[in-house]
Formats: sequence, structure tokens, C-alpha cells
Amino acid sequence: MVESKQHTPKPILRQVVGWVVVLPLLVSFIRLPFPLALLLQTGALVASAYGVKLAWGHATRRVAVFALIVTLLNVTSSFMLSTASVLMGLYYISRLYWYPYYSNWVYWNF
Repeated sequence: MVESKQHTPKPILRQVVGWVVVLPLLVSFIRLPFPLALLLQTGALVASAYGVKLAWGHATRRVAVFALIVTLLNVTSSFMLSTASVLMGLYYISRLYWYPYYSNWVYWNF
């Protein structure tokens, strides 16, 4: 792990964010039948764990803890909402709460 007073190199930071945040988000956009979707979702979680391992070895403690927290949120979102990305899970939850207000506004204004 890089010392805490040093900065994480930009290529490592990009790789960590790509493995932990972007790849699970892109996988959550794909709709497949049950066995293939479960396999792809598991692959995204494994890739996210690889991002944590990469961050733990080559990035600062702050980046490594961020990667670990996002990975744990991805795993939780995977089991609770059946999507590999915590960002997509937040989108689904916000859509459940905001859809009635938005549809009512569209209905009465057009």
C-alpha cells in the first residue's frame, strides 16, 4: 500500500474506479436469462473484488477503503435488489419513490 502522505497514481485510480464502479454499472444494463445473468453478475462482483485487491496493493488507504465499501455495497445490492451495481440499485429505489409524482406532473401539465 502506498504511504498515506503520497498520492495514488492516476492510472491506478482509474483502474480501481473502473473495476469497482464502472464495470458493475455496465453489467447491470444487460438483461439476460436467469443462469447467464447470475453468472455475469457474479463475474462483476469478482471484478469488483479484484479492484479492491488492486487498490489494497497499489493505492492509498483512502482509495482502498473506498473500493472496499463500494464492493460491499455492490454485494448487498446484488442480494437485495438483484443488480450488481449499487448505483443502479439507488436508481431503482428512487424510481419507485419518484415515479408517481413525475407521472402526475406529466399528466396534469400536458
